[in-house]
Amino acid sequence: MKKISALVFSFALLCSLSLFAQDTTYGQNAPADKKVEKAEQKEAKAASKGKSVRLTGWVKSQDGKTVFVNDKDKQTWNVENPDSVNGHDGHHVRVKAKINEADKSLNILSVSMMSKRKQAGKM
Repeated sequence: MKKISALVFSFALLCSLSLFAQDTTYGQNAPADKKVEKAEQKEAKAASKGKSVRLTGWVKSQDGKTVFVNDKDKQTWNVENPDSVNGHDGHHVRVKAKINEADKSLNILSVSMMSKRKQAGKM
């Protein structure tokens, strides 16, 4: 009887450990999702108050328009005043801008280039 109860206990323990080992979703996406959510909340708050916000990202040309791709949440924003980022196409930049969430656009107030070391990052 002791052998049977020991076998049943061992089997139950083995099954419960294998279930925990197969849980691959725990803790992988949580930090990235929180970072994206926090960035979006910050942008929405600034847009609702009409304040400017500092963002880092890439300036690109897409479908004949100049766009800004935010580093944190990878959102693409249309640039209302493309002359302000003239010469920065394909560069990693830091901008100070006012957000218009209604039409997903940025009115860029100032632009500064990121260091050469940070230019090597992905677009």
